[in-house]
Amino acid sequence: MRWVLFTLLVGGAALHSFAGQVKLFPGARFDPKAWAKLERFEVRTLSKNRTLDAHVGWLVELHFQFRSKEIRHFKPNWYQASVWQAAPEGKRGFVSVPVMIANADVKAFAAFTTDPQSTADLKLYGQVLDDFSNDYVFIRAIGTNTFVDSDGYMNITW
Repeated sequence: MRWVLFTLLVGGAALHSFAGQVKLFPGARFDPKAWAKLERFEVRTLSKNRTLDAHVGWLVELHFQFRSKEIRHFKPNWYQASVWQAAPEGKRGFVSVPVMIANADVKAFAAFTTDPQSTADLKLYGQVLDDFSNDYVFIRAIGTNTFVDSDGYMNITW
């Protein structure tokens, strides 16, 4: 009986310690405080020299026009790709930002167009992260759709 009570107390304390923080599941759930810090960016802005590095840890809404054709299996449960947008005025070509996609979300991400002629304004929610071991800054793709649940938390899904 004591063991069950102890397990319940420790489990309850652990759950309570994460209250108000990001709760990840297929998609993610954010409390209103965390969601208020969401920043909207264009690929053009984040692709500038070292700009992505300055936003590590930020929750972002990223706007782009198409994704890379190649989606590479980068780590056991992660895939790597990039999202692209036409270069800023006065410059030719395209600019990109690297993204990492969880294994479960690859099919949804693959649904984005790979056509560079696309003028669509596509949107992706994610978090800017830094893989220190590889000196690699990227956006962890979380999803494209949002809804508010009955507790007032913002949920992001594919």
